[in-house]
Amino acid sequence: MSTPTRARTRGRSGGPNDGAANDGAPDGGAAGPARKWWQRRTHRGKSPAERPPSSHPRRWPWILALTLVGALLCGAVYTVFFSPLLGVTAVAVTGAPDAVAAKVLSAADVPTGTPLARVDLDDVAVRVEAIPEVAAVEVARGWPDTLSITVTPRVPVAVTSANGRFYLLDDSGDPYLAVDAPPAGLVTVQLVAPGVGDPSTTAALTVAGVLTPDFRATVASISARTAFDVELTLVDGRKIIWGEATNSAKKMQILPALLAAKDGNEYDVTDPTLVSVR
Repeated sequence: MSTPTRARTRGRSGGPNDGAANDGAPDGGAAGPARKWWQRRTHRGKSPAERPPSSHPRRWPWILALTLVGALLCGAVYTVFFSPLLGVTAVAVTGAPDAVAAKVLSAADVPTGTPLARVDLDDVAVRVEAIPEVAAVEVARGWPDTLSITVTPRVPVAVTSANGRFYLLDDSGDPYLAVDAPPAGLVTVQLVAPGVGDPSTTAALTVAGVLTPDFRATVASISARTAFDVELTLVDGRKIIWGEATNSAKKMQILPALLAAKDGNEYDVTDPTLVSVR
């Protein structure tokens, strides 16, 4: 009698096919830890593009950028406000004659190399305006290295005397500058209290302003005790009673012909339509 033949197969006792059969199983028993280890190795081996995004973004590029910007700003501040690279190398004065320009440079007193941005423009303007010959001043920065000072000088229109000295008068009546002698071409005015706002000063300067150059050369002085009592003394000693400063242009118009036609020592043109000669 023949004995039944049993198939020689490896079953669940751990044969070589056992691992292959369990690879696809969701729960592989002893194969579970091996699978997780394999998954961890393959996760570490992924390229940066395949890895999941990090929850902590990189901050060092921003820190580096802010550091560079801060360094640039500090460098710019130092260059502008403290470095001699943008320091004053020249002070340019315009609008003033040479003698006044020299006084302006001395009054400005800005040392060479002073950072242009740190120059106090208002302070410089105050010092320059203290010069008697300066009526107005404008101070500005001329980058990169020039301080510009534009001056409006006073223009003398007459000269007066007080306390034994002569003073130049501008058109406002301000006796702004003492001089040793009356400059050529300026008429001398005799006033009780010369100054800005003084009616007598204003009247005398109004009369001086209408005199033609040729006639001004014949005038020795103008006096004004009051605003209604202006008189001219000519070089030859004759006097002209001008009165107040009204109708001054008309009075100047008739005077040359009157002096040429009438002999006398005193000419009264207070009313230019009714003149008298004595």
